[in-house]
Amino acid sequence: MQKGGVGKTTTTVNLAAALAEMGRRVLAVDLDPQGNLTQHAGLDPDTITPTLYDALKAEVDGGTGDVRAAIVATREGFDLLPSQPELSLVEVALINTLSRERILAGLLDSVAANYDFILIDCNPSLGLLVINALTAADSVLIPIQTEYLAARGALMILSTIETIRRKRLNPRLTIEGILLTMADTRASLTRDIQQAVEQQYGGGIRIFSTVIRRSVRFAESAAAGRSLIAYDPRSAGANAYRAVAKEFLIPNS
Repeated sequence: MQKGGVGKTTTTVNLAAALAEMGRRVLAVDLDPQGNLTQHAGLDPDTITPTLYDALKAEVDGGTGDVRAAIVATREGFDLLPSQPELSLVEVALINTLSRERILAGLLDSVAANYDFILIDCNPSLGLLVINALTAADSVLIPIQTEYLAARGALMILSTIETIRRKRLNPRLTIEGILLTMADTRASLTRDIQQAVEQQYGGGIRIFSTVIRRSVRFAESAAAGRSLIAYDPRSAGANAYRAVAKEFLIPNS
């Protein structure tokens, strides 16, 4: 999503934790220079090294990048490919790099066989880092906060996905589904957004039946550097992401 604060990182870390809890081998990739996913996993993006940045920079500089040395095991059962602020500099440098849209795909190919799922957490923009993510991905999960501007943002990312297909950067890219997040089920606006999303996209795109409700526990778990599944495993939010993981594992027709 090209809008911040809609639950991208929260969804990535908690879906990774839920899938790991179910016995799946998961790699979570932090493709955001802000390093929010790295922080959420209990690491400091300002001090950790090496990171995804090092592998991308090696490619930009004309060498061969290798992400294997940067992958770290988290205490929650999934692996993490961390980020650091300098990743934003790589995005600028990618402009003049050969096959610039496919650099991330090449790096992840070297470790893909080790995992059942690789989840890529993107920054809220449409720069070359996100284009790299969409080129590398099999499918896209779109979190939509249940408020008006976030719902409008879905149109932009859907348009971008269609462009990625049309330009043949990734013609097999599919839409995994739309996940409604940060919902206040007591508010009439939330219900209106739910209905609008279902009416506009429900005919051709899976809309997850699980709705992630707004909860202060998500912010608390982020501050603690843990997923909510680890921080408060019996909470409604943790159980909601377990339900999302079960839906996620059902083939999307």
